[in-house]
Amino acid sequence: MNRMQNKRAYVYGGLLLVLIAVPFALSEEPYLLAIINFTIVYAILCLGLNLILGYAGLLSLGHAAFYGIGAYATAILMARHGFGFLPALVISGLLALLMGFVLGLPTRKVRGDYFCLLTIAFGEIFRLVSQAWIDFTGGAMGIVGIPIPNVLGWQITSETDFYLLGMVLLLFTYVTLRMLIASKYGRAFIAIREDELAASVMGINTSSYKILIFSIGCFYAGLAGSYLAVYQTTVTPSNFRLEESCLMIIMVIVGGMGRLEATFAGVALMTIAIEFLRPFAEYRLLLIGAIMILVLLFRPQGVFGDSSFRD
Repeated sequence: MNRMQNKRAYVYGGLLLVLIAVPFALSEEPYLLAIINFTIVYAILCLGLNLILGYAGLLSLGHAAFYGIGAYATAILMARHGFGFLPALVISGLLALLMGFVLGLPTRKVRGDYFCLLTIAFGEIFRLVSQAWIDFTGGAMGIVGIPIPNVLGWQITSETDFYLLGMVLLLFTYVTLRMLIASKYGRAFIAIREDELAASVMGINTSSYKILIFSIGCFYAGLAGSYLAVYQTTVTPSNFRLEESCLMIIMVIVGGMGRLEATFAGVALMTIAIEFLRPFAEYRLLLIGAIMILVLLFRPQGVFGDSSFRD
């Protein structure tokens, strides 16, 4: 056991050193660092979405809306009301969680495909409202001039700074989700994932747990949106289309549903694929969809999932 623990410590320590070295190694490659920063955003989003899809079995095609709620909340609080980044970050996450809780309530009555349609409708309503409500959201032009974030005296201005901030948020997301899954709540989540009927017979209130899972997943989407807002210094409705939600779902499926670590691989693989497909922008969605179909046909548990589907 000690040998295994030492091996893990060396692996995690080495990985940490690599992650710390990345921004300095790429200091002369701002474009590559920018791609990595956007990859961090998707990793945070997809970790939360994997909780929703991989544990509750809820297909949310409106996840971009909760991402948008976090982004707009941070933009409005910082650009119009003078909030600092940390308070805006927390409020954005909690607001997305609250909206997730409200939207999750119908899971008591609405299941499967109908819930999926409900999330699509919510996502499109959010996008249309954000375009039309000019006085509040800035309309199609969005909100610009979001201040540079200051975290405990650390002025975040460069790509390297944003990388380090993003890694802190990503680490927070992964560690808290890992702790949640290791808790008694996590054991209930896994029981629901493995066999919802058996879980309900065991006395687990599956409906309440699904609402909890959905709300928590939305909280992390709010954090990702908050980070996006300060990174781009602008927020527009075009960031939160149905296409974004579909891309997140594909990333989770490609990596492996119900496995947090597989999420990183799915996000990385799809980010690389998107970059290679950039010259074929008009066919990009078609090609990405084809990738997902191939994965579902030949590796339904995901590229890095396992056939037993256990975390």
